[in-house]
Amino acid sequence: MGQELSRIERREDDFLVGREGELERYRRYLDGEFPNGRNVWCLYGTGGVGKSTLLDAFRRMSVQRGAAFLYMDSRDFHHSPGEWAEGLLRQCSRWLPAGTEEGEAREGRAGEAGAEPLLAALKAISRAHSPVTLAFDTYEEMDDLDPWIRESLVQWLPDRCLVLLASRVPPKGKWKLSPAWRERVERIPLGPLGREEILSYLIRCGISSPEAQEKIRRQSRGHPLALTLLASAAMDEEDGEEEREGGWFESLAERWLREAPDPKLRELVEVASIVRQFDCEALERIGGEAIDPADFDRLCRLSFVRKSARGWSLHDLMRDATSKRLRERQPSRCRLLLERSVNDYRSRIAEAPRDGSAAWEMAELFSYIGGATLRWMVAPSSAGEYYWEPLTPGNLAEGESYAENRIAGARPYSRIGPDPAGGRRAERELDRETDIGKLRGLDLRSCLDIGGGAAKLLRNREGEVVGLSVVVPIRAETLPSLRRDPLAAPYLRSLTPEQLEELKGTPHRPAGWFIRLIDIADSENPSLAMEALFLIFSYMVSDGILIASPPPHPAYARAHLDMGFEVVPNVVHRWYDGVTPTPTFRLDTRGERLGVLLDTLLERTGMKGAGSGASSGASSGTTSTGSTSPGTTSPGTTSAGSASSGTGASSSTGGSPSGSADGSSAAKTEAPPGRGVPGEEDERLSVLTEREREIALLVLQGLTNIEIGSRLFLSEITVKKHLSSVYEKLRVRNRVELLRLLLAKP
Repeated sequence: MGQELSRIERREDDFLVGREGELERYRRYLDGEFPNGRNVWCLYGTGGVGKSTLLDAFRRMSVQRGAAFLYMDSRDFHHSPGEWAEGLLRQCSRWLPAGTEEGEAREGRAGEAGAEPLLAALKAISRAHSPVTLAFDTYEEMDDLDPWIRESLVQWLPDRCLVLLASRVPPKGKWKLSPAWRERVERIPLGPLGREEILSYLIRCGISSPEAQEKIRRQSRGHPLALTLLASAAMDEEDGEEEREGGWFESLAERWLREAPDPKLRELVEVASIVRQFDCEALERIGGEAIDPADFDRLCRLSFVRKSARGWSLHDLMRDATSKRLRERQPSRCRLLLERSVNDYRSRIAEAPRDGSAAWEMAELFSYIGGATLRWMVAPSSAGEYYWEPLTPGNLAEGESYAENRIAGARPYSRIGPDPAGGRRAERELDRETDIGKLRGLDLRSCLDIGGGAAKLLRNREGEVVGLSVVVPIRAETLPSLRRDPLAAPYLRSLTPEQLEELKGTPHRPAGWFIRLIDIADSENPSLAMEALFLIFSYMVSDGILIASPPPHPAYARAHLDMGFEVVPNVVHRWYDGVTPTPTFRLDTRGERLGVLLDTLLERTGMKGAGSGASSGASSGTTSTGSTSPGTTSPGTTSAGSASSGTGASSSTGGSPSGSADGSSAAKTEAPPGRGVPGEEDERLSVLTEREREIALLVLQGLTNIEIGSRLFLSEITVKKHLSSVYEKLRVRNRVELLRLLLAKP
């Protein structure tokens, strides 16, 4: 006798989204097709990806067809061949034809306890209820029974009998190593759901608000269990029930951590959650102790650990959940691991060849120390989705068509995305004119004459052009055309003849690069934004000077300042709209300046770089990222400058005193009667970083946090962080006490 489906079971199908390919494959099997003759299907994927849900959908399809479906979960029986076979036999009794005796003809192998009665029953059911499906869930926990199941049962099953193995790991052992078994096994990996599938599920759950849908889609990242938990939490909120913040996150992490029951393995998971990709050596450096290769192998076998292009990585949700738990429960240990990880990337960048190959390490570093906008941009992993190719006469028409279409189809947008570190929001708004301003007047044909891959097209996997860049190498041959460029000319005019001579470079190596434009088709796509940023990183680690003058928008300014660029004092133009003063940004990473820059960037977040100290000048101000050696200067800055300076507090060589980005002079502070106003040389400020001194002096001028942020192109949150550090170092409690200290005589 078979089974029937209840109304609840039938209703479950209404909420099943995605997996159409797997369902269609099983439907064909029930119809009598056996694709490739493979009768063992291995459904595998990380915990919560929907393996059990899919098995249950298969069961309902079998019941509706009157086909037998037998199900065993590794956690439902004691692991012995006898008990396993007995459990299946009990299910067989519901499907055996009337009058069938369990003792009828047994054609199985003799001497195998439990196998012969089970095989006889399955053959009898197959004749009456063909086809027959045997589904084994959580099969990764059946390692002790795997040889017996394969050798004593599966290889002797009757025709039209399908075996489903649902596991967190792909087939291994003899399933994979034996050619005879390998040709019988169908590997079916299960991954996250797509955008349309997520939205379809949420609509079916009654969640119709676009804002709620987007929030859930972003947080779940398509992971089915996370999607279910978030949808449930959202419906509870609508019903007036409050779920503890992050409760779904904890539920997901706890479910996955069942795979790592012993403390040693959990410690490795915690260390691995600090980085986005790792190998054994990286975990040893970050964790501070040697790792037994066997323990690392166990870590890599966990279902939420996957092979990546540069080693291994935790599933994104697992990494976020584990690092969040670590921050909350062991903040000191988390801070230590973070500092080790950051300095590991800093060392790898500083020691790498200066040929752009360390761009990936730079992106990883900024995932820790960048501002909210940069962290949003470097968060996704788009490996293999896009590629840059040089502009050539053969693809010139495609480049010109891309630029024309972008100008015609540009639209304003507003993006509010999560800050991957800490969950704060990263807001980015861009009007249409600002978005396309950099493309106006662009002559791609002239870029071909420059050569050296100055212009590049960004393509997706389908070969479509989705981005365009023009980065001009600065050398003697390109200086004449750069002097005619409305964006580069103001900077070049500010330089002395000696500084211009320095920019001529050598025949084999440019002195630097002028970033004329980097444009992507969809500014709201973080993967595309990452490709644009990755291109900049490749030049940052290539030993040269970078000059850029992006459209006058706070988002562009913040991004450049976060990367360590500084505003060139008194160099402005109004080319984009004829009205708005537009600053020029500069970054010098030649020689040891790259290491100084890295330490300065780390200091911004309160971390000490591996190269920090008096000799590096990162905090002492004795050596600038813009100086060639003590007492000499590089184009556009003086030796008093700092890699993190966003105001150009010192004057440019041959230029006028510093001022704001539009060239106006900064207001000077008048000293109250009988009081001295501290300057950069004030010993009381020597404990502060360059940026902290800058902010402290602006506080003294009476500027609010918002005004300071506007002056320095920083967010208000970043200003508050720096002020908190100032308060701590100067041992004051608030703004009032800081002013009292600074206005008092030294």
